[in-house]
Amino acid sequence: MSLKKTLIKIAKILLPFLLGAFLIYISYTQFTTEQLDEIKGYLRDADYRFIALGMVLAMLSHLSRAWRWNYMLAALDKKPTYLNNIIAIGSGYAMNLIIPRSGEVTRAVIVNRTDDIPVDQGLGTIIAERVLDFIILLAITATAMLTASGEIVEFFKESIEVAFAKANPIKITTYLIILVIIVVLGIYLLKKLQLFQKVKGFLAGIKDGFTTIWTMEKKWRYLAHTLFIWFMYLAMFYVCIFAIPDTDSMPVSAVLCAFVAGSFAVAFTNGGLGAYPYLISQVLLLFGYSAVVGTAFGWIVWLSQTLLVIVFGLLCFVLFSMRK
Repeated sequence: MSLKKTLIKIAKILLPFLLGAFLIYISYTQFTTEQLDEIKGYLRDADYRFIALGMVLAMLSHLSRAWRWNYMLAALDKKPTYLNNIIAIGSGYAMNLIIPRSGEVTRAVIVNRTDDIPVDQGLGTIIAERVLDFIILLAITATAMLTASGEIVEFFKESIEVAFAKANPIKITTYLIILVIIVVLGIYLLKKLQLFQKVKGFLAGIKDGFTTIWTMEKKWRYLAHTLFIWFMYLAMFYVCIFAIPDTDSMPVSAVLCAFVAGSFAVAFTNGGLGAYPYLISQVLLLFGYSAVVGTAFGWIVWLSQTLLVIVFGLLCFVLFSMRK
């Protein structure tokens, strides 16, 4: 393996982790000692019955995902046992905590070992389901933006007013020129490094994957499982608001916006390390919640779901080793 490829692989592992560590650092340096003690108090006194219920709902979504996968694999004349699918998915989730986005490859490799399904075909089915999941997430994001339009507009309005009050025309013009230069250079580099063609190829693959969903047998069952999976995700997040007295009356708009922030945070760092509680706390600021409450709530949700993934993943790794 060349040095360049080795460095790229190391960067893929280290950068998300360093980003998460950085977000944890900037998040907690803003708090006083008293505020940190208050966050610890929220974690200590939370009603963990609701947290446990959230973990059960999340587990149901994982089991549904394993069942849904067979509908896509059936189009390849492959049908692993339900337990093998569970093992692959649980192991994939655990791997994502170590190396972001490595779970998809892990899933494909495991069903290749257990059921002799070619890795490229397994990855194709996983990419197809990710496409549909991303579309569902975009729909939830749009709904969140609409329901919280008042808070969002007010936030940007205040931010723009503050920015213009502090800025002067010369600085604004300079920043605009710099922005245009960066965009032009970015497009040039994309084409020069042939990344533009890779992006086009990736988008074409997404299109093919989404088309496969609509041409497969039992597509309506597949879509029903997809809706169930995302309903469980939302339900898991929603029940957790009752674990803290200060968030038990959180409006639906705030729940949706915080859920979306957490969902995107998972893609930035190792399973959302640092990014998940930080982004959720920043979103809840728009709805009048303090940074202390928002941070405590974000950590409660993230820690409970991460614990579930670790336990579930370790169990799946053990079962995989036993079956081989």
